Amino acid sequence: MKKNDFGITLVGLVITIIILLILASITVYSGVSTIRSAKLTKFTTELKMMQQKVNELYDSYKNERLVTGIQDIGKNPEENFSTNELETIFSIEESGVTDREGYKYYDAETIQALGLENMEYTFFVNVDKRSIISTVGFVYDGKTYYTLEQVPDGVYNVEYNDTEGNENII
Repeated sequence: MKKNDFGITLVGLVITIIILLILASITVYSGVSTIRSAKLTKFTTELKMMQQKVNELYDSYKNERLVTGIQDIGKNPEENFSTNELETIFSIEESGVTDREGYKYYDAETIQALGLENMEYTFFVNVDKRSIISTVGFVYDGKTYYTLEQVPDGVYNVEYNDTEGNENII
């Protein structure tokens, strides 16, 4: 008698399911990783856009094109955040900035008035120091980042042209 074996064996079925599960887990992991990376890129981009705007404000202030009101842009941080929140953000462990003197709170309305649209984050800004700090930070790989200097591979690369000395500061 001739025996015709058509179909799949139980071992073949188990191996096929295991391979499909491995491929599915790799796909899910890379998808989640891509989303996390995109969120970090958005955060970094907003920090860079804000840094560029602060550099422009600083240049205008320094060259006396915008003499009055530069220190009035933004809101008082103490009116919008508790002392505990401010102490947390302005600490060496979190943002690396401990001196909060001269910082103003730039909320969504202030940022939009500066000409930056669709910004998700808000910032503490000190134009005299050309310094910005995110108010909420961004958690990535278990660490919270508040400034451009802290972001992984985040070398401060917003170009600033000093109009007096014609130097590029990066």
